[in-house]
Amino acid sequence: MTDGFTDPHTGVLINKLNIADEDKLAEVEGNRFHFRLLEVLAGHVEVTPHNAQGLQALHRHLFQDVYPWAGETRAWGEFQATKSTSADKDGPGLYTMYFGSYQQLPAHLDAIGQQLAAERFLKGLDKDQFVARAAYYFDQYNYAHAFREGNGRTLGAAFQVLAENAGYDVNLVAQLHPKQYNQARDYAILRPTGNPETDLQPLRAFFGQITTPLPELVLAPAAPVVVPEFLRRVDAMREVQQSQEPIWRALLGGRHTGVARQIMQGTRGVVHPDAQQPARLAILKTGAELLAQMPVKMEDARLRQRVARLLKALPLVTVVLLVVGPPLQAAPSASPEPPKIPVASKDEPLQKAPELKRRGPKL
Repeated sequence: MTDGFTDPHTGVLINKLNIADEDKLAEVEGNRFHFRLLEVLAGHVEVTPHNAQGLQALHRHLFQDVYPWAGETRAWGEFQATKSTSADKDGPGLYTMYFGSYQQLPAHLDAIGQQLAAERFLKGLDKDQFVARAAYYFDQYNYAHAFREGNGRTLGAAFQVLAENAGYDVNLVAQLHPKQYNQARDYAILRPTGNPETDLQPLRAFFGQITTPLPELVLAPAAPVVVPEFLRRVDAMREVQQSQEPIWRALLGGRHTGVARQIMQGTRGVVHPDAQQPARLAILKTGAELLAQMPVKMEDARLRQRVARLLKALPLVTVVLLVVGPPLQAAPSASPEPPKIPVASKDEPLQKAPELKRRGPKL
C-alpha cells in the first residue's frame, strides 16, 4: 500500500540508506534496531515511553539510523492502518483488524499514559495483578498503533522498561513464541466476544509465560482502576469498527446487499471524526437494525451479540466523535510522571555496542 511513508516508485518504505529492496531493508533495519535497543536496555538511554512524547522519543531512538521519519506517528503520513488476521478461530476465516484514528493519536496515547500513571505504572502488584494490567495496557497501546513501522518492537521495548521499573522481567522483544504472541495480540484487537475477560485471556496467558519477578520487587496495595472518559469513548469506537465486517458479511448476498456495500465502502474511514462520519455511522446503524429484524440471522449468537453491542456503542460515538466542535482531547494528567531524559540525537553515528548491565533479550 502506498502512503506517505512509502516510496511510490519502489513500494519500499522511505529510508535514509536509499535501499529499494524490501528484504535487504528488513535485514539492515533489524541489525540497526538491535543495536539501539541494547543502548536502551543497558541504561545508556533512558526514556519514559508511556505518553505520545515518550513513545515517539523511543521510536526515534530505535529507528534513527534507518528512517528519516523515525519518531513520527501514523499521522505524519496520514496512514490509517488495518490488518487481516485469523486469530478468531471460531470466526469464518480472515477478519480485518482496525486500529485507532491517526487524527486522534496524540490525545489517545496521552490518555492511556494518564491512566497508567494513575495506577503508579503498575508498581507494587503481585504477578497475577501485573500480568492482567500489563495485558490490558498492551492492548490499549496496540490498538492506538502509533507507528507505521516498528510499532510492535517499540511497544516491546517500552514494556520491558515499564516491567523492570515495576519489579518484573518481561522480554517481549526476544520471546520464543511469536505465533502465540501474534494470535493473542490480534484476538484482543478483534474483541470477538465483547467480554474483556475472555478477549484478553490469551494475551494475559502469554504475558504470564514471559513475566518473572525480580529480586527487588516490593508489593503494595493496588491503585484503583479508573478508565478515563476519553478511553471509554475510544472503546465505543473500537466496538463500532470491529462490528462493521460481521454486519456487512451477514447482509451481503441478500436483498440488502446495497446496504452491505455501503458499509464496506466506509469501513476504513468510519473512525475519523470528519464530515462523512455521520453518514457512515448512519448506514452502519441501518444495517444492524435490519439484521435485528431477521430471525434466521439472529439465531447466530455471536452475530446477535455483535449487533446488540454495536447499537449500544453508537450513541456514545455519535455524541462525542462527530465534528461538532474542537477535536477530542485527553484531560491533563494529575499524576506525576518520572522525569524525562532526552534520547540520543537521531543523527548520532553508530558506535560499539554497549555492554549490558542487566538481563536483556537473547538477540
